[in-house]
Amino acid sequence: MRFKVNREQFVNVLSDFLLILKENPIKPIIVGLKIEVTKENIILTGTNLESTLIKKVEGEILEEGIIIIKPQLMLEYIKLLEISQLEIYSDNNSLFVHQAEFVTMNAEEYPNIEEYLPIEVAKYNSDSFSKALEKTKFSSYQTADNLALNCVRVIFSQEKTEFVSTDSYRLTYLKENVNAIMNKEFSIPLESVNALIKLLKDIGKEITVGFSDKYLIFTWENNYYATRIIELPYPDFKQILGYNAFDKFLEFNTPEYKSALKKVLTVARTSYDKKYGAIFDFKGKMLKIESQSGKGKTVQKVNMLKDGDDFKGSLNIKFILEFLNNISKNLVIKATNSSSMFKMEEFENSDYVYILMPLALRD
Repeated sequence: MRFKVNREQFVNVLSDFLLILKENPIKPIIVGLKIEVTKENIILTGTNLESTLIKKVEGEILEEGIIIIKPQLMLEYIKLLEISQLEIYSDNNSLFVHQAEFVTMNAEEYPNIEEYLPIEVAKYNSDSFSKALEKTKFSSYQTADNLALNCVRVIFSQEKTEFVSTDSYRLTYLKENVNAIMNKEFSIPLESVNALIKLLKDIGKEITVGFSDKYLIFTWENNYYATRIIELPYPDFKQILGYNAFDKFLEFNTPEYKSALKKVLTVARTSYDKKYGAIFDFKGKMLKIESQSGKGKTVQKVNMLKDGDDFKGSLNIKFILEFLNNISKNLVIKATNSSSMFKMEEFENSDYVYILMPLALRD
């Protein structure tokens, strides 16, 4: 096998594969990158058996062949080179790049990866899809202990596309005015969501979203990414979103509110019994946020507009900040009392909603 490629382009391609190639003690070959050179194409394939990335790379084909290699060390070396073109070739179980030699893996042990022909669901701008995942993923269950919630739920319909995540204590909902070809729902594992965000961010391309059997498939230009979907039932979130019996309405300047929360967080993160928790006293036109632990205490005040009676509540500061980091206009909060859910939105944007359950209020 022998071919020539642009060094900078090859660095970018190899970096993408590190998003999914993970050490696997049961099947070590899975950490390998498959490089296949045919008469027409240079094809790179990586998989962790749950998701697969296939890329076709432009270059000059000199000799056909297939090798499997761990890409991390090769990538580190190529990044340090100061040449524009790379000539890469294999010989006697080694891969040669410039003046370096890398050991290859047994190609016969590599799994047979099938590139499915997907049924098309929708076309989407890559940057928009990446941003939508970024704005919803933070409230997913963060570990695989709860697979049903360790994901972002994407709901395609002929009227809109919706993105949802929840860890049972909070819920994030985003609606995008992108019409799909058919009505279809998928739960994308959080690990795949993180990979997709990095793969699609800032590439500015139209992507095609499709499915085949148990896989959700994304294709763009010479790229193919397939991820196994989570087939467990997803919670019925529509009833929660539809709740509207609020009698308290609050509005905050987002930068001012964020600044106060960050200060309180320095103390709240050290609290043993209520980590990240603080008391929120909504009184008159001023919110007082208080947190204390065995290591310190702080009280911060924030101006607000309020419609409704004064009340107190205990909330997770870290959770609020994760939503605030995704909005730029004023924050609007709707509430009822200290034990009912808080509904948060960006001012004049009902398409992006955050539901947060309060903590037990401490006197």
